Amino acid sequence: MKPFLTKIIPIFLLMTFLPSVNANDHQNEIVTTALEYYLIENQDALIAKHQELSNLLKEQDQKQLQLEIMFHEFLIADMSSKKIKKKYSQLCTESTESILDEGEIESELYAILSACFGLSAEANLFRAASHGTKSGKMIEKALELDSNNSFNNMVKGIGDYTRPAFAGGNKSRAITYLKKAIDLAKSNNDRQSSLLTAIASFHLANIAFQQREFDTSSKYLDRSLEIAPTYKKAKNLKAKLSRN
Repeated sequence: MKPFLTKIIPIFLLMTFLPSVNANDHQNEIVTTALEYYLIENQDALIAKHQELSNLLKEQDQKQLQLEIMFHEFLIADMSSKKIKKKYSQLCTESTESILDEGEIESELYAILSACFGLSAEANLFRAASHGTKSGKMIEKALELDSNNSFNNMVKGIGDYTRPAFAGGNKSRAITYLKKAIDLAKSNNDRQSSLLTAIASFHLANIAFQQREFDTSSKYLDRSLEIAPTYKKAKNLKAKLSRN
């Protein structure tokens, strides 16, 4: 299985041909840079890049640019306060939902849709029930198509512990999926898979912290920060942990 983020462009575009090596390198660089900005919560840089790509889309009307725009919308929504989260999650769901009508799609697209609908549910009270339900259905479809995909398992795990219990949240189940995501990522020796491991490890640390299992939390935080020393959420949790 290829790492999710190296597949993201052809997945979303449903391409019937392989792009050139140079194009792939350029696309992967954009995705990796966006993730690095996400980890340090550089919202301004992500929004600026989103605007730059949007301007290019007006001039060139290239589908690959639309994909890159959507990916930035997802990251911006996930790291932002309610007002901005609502704006960019709505852009993301509006852009991606129509792709479901295009025919057969890869599992990771369903995982992205799950995350976007979940963020929209958090930010919009009037859509909380409907988009929360859609989020759950999308991730189940992703896992039905590929249960051994590290990204799919990570999205499932994050959703399971951030969702309240009355809406189907389950921390024990979340731990299982997040650990599986890390195990699966180990088979790919690349920066993008390492970043996925850092993110999944942070969320395992956060669950352990919430359950007051501080030694376990510290272990996962050390792993996360070893991979991504500037990961802001992990650094903030490390500071909170030091006070307990």
